[in-house]
Amino acid sequence: MFRPIGSLLKEIPIRSRSPKAIVALQVRNAALESLALVCSDLPKEIIETIKPSIFKAGVLTVTAPQMVTGELQMRSGGLIREINKVLGKQIVKSLRFRVL
Repeated sequence: MFRPIGSLLKEIPIRSRSPKAIVALQVRNAALESLALVCSDLPKEIIETIKPSIFKAGVLTVTAPQMVTGELQMRSGGLIREINKVLGKQIVKSLRFRVL
């Protein structure tokens, strides 16, 4: 009967008039989904520590442990492509990494 909010956010079309907060939530959800695919060779415990935190002006900030940020930087091109593929539109232009 009730649906999770994450599934409802996927159905809201991304337009230039969409509130920035809704677009940021959609981007963070797509990033979590994409991280699971792109980093599937990493241990699950490490993937769970990686959190997309801020999305602003086409830049997604990802918070991760120091040892993982270098690996994510190397995979950033594929990660950006996968996030935009999940979103269906090129929204994320670059990634920024912050250490926990």
